[in-house]
Amino acid sequence: MNEEIEKAVFRRAVGYDIQEITEEYSGDNELVKRKVSSKHYPPDMTAVKTMLELGTDVDELKKMSDSQLKELKKRLLCQLEDITKGEIDEDNNSDKQD
Repeated sequence: MNEEIEKAVFRRAVGYDIQEITEEYSGDNELVKRKVSSKHYPPDMTAVKTMLELGTDVDELKKMSDSQLKELKKRLLCQLEDITKGEIDEDNNSDKQD
């Protein structure tokens, strides 16, 4: 797999934070307002699955500290729990409609 694609899939798999900058200008092209906000993208289970299916090299995981690995594990387990709850809710709702 292309190295850039691997990095992008890995980033999606472990989650990441970005800063978004929004700027407003007047009619004279003068900066009137600038807003900087942080946005968190949680780990994406599809990206994790893709990494596993494609046999992505786990060098990035090897470079992570124990605390980073524990945090990654915690986030992935929480996301998996949320997904599982969603499936259970969907099953319950379909039972009620029958």
